[in-house]
Amino acid sequence: MQISVRPMTANEAWKYILERHTAFHNSLKKFGYKYNTWVPKPNNEHIKAMFEKEKLTDQEIAQYKEFFINNIYNVEDLKRYNEHLNSFVVPMLERGVKKFLVPLLPSWGAKLPDELTILCTYGSGASYSEIKGGKATITFRMSRYPDNKQVMLETMLHEFIHIVIEQPIIRKYDVPQDLKERIVDIIGFELFDKVSVQERFANSFANAYITPDTIKTNLPGAVEKMMTDYKILH
Repeated sequence: MQISVRPMTANEAWKYILERHTAFHNSLKKFGYKYNTWVPKPNNEHIKAMFEKEKLTDQEIAQYKEFFINNIYNVEDLKRYNEHLNSFVVPMLERGVKKFLVPLLPSWGAKLPDELTILCTYGSGASYSEIKGGKATITFRMSRYPDNKQVMLETMLHEFIHIVIEQPIIRKYDVPQDLKERIVDIIGFELFDKVSVQERFANSFANAYITPDTIKTNLPGAVEKMMTDYKILH
């Protein structure tokens, strides 16, 4: 697996902001997500106002795009953590994946991407894309991210777990967002020990099914059983 790091272009960063706006209003806010996570620049009231609007007209989109490209975007902002990423995060990610994840992938019916690109953009947090044509991405919203290499590594490990289980497990068994996040949190905690978990998902239906034993022996079977029971109750 080859891993590369690069900043988003202005158009890529804007497209991502629009995607986050749509994802927030269409699905994520009902799970307790806050739009501040997707605001691309700290203390920018203009872009904050955009996220407060559920529906945007074509004219508004054009105006917000012009404002973002002309007044916010600066490629140097997105190179802020290049040294951290290239000298520490990427090597440690490769090491952790090889040692702890790769041995489990056959039993999960999962595989590594051939290429992983870490795209740096505005905001705080991260997201992922599933594997397509052997390629996957982690979008690192890093402009408001803490200057902490270990926290960055934990974020990358979390997103990478998402990538490898998205197609063979999450999509296959139609797992909803809250249970998906809890599954990834449990796997990350069990395999990598110090990877933090999201408190809003801690009291989860998934807890009875995703255990250290099922992670190592039959994760797909555990998720299938979980979703069968979940759908009966819901």
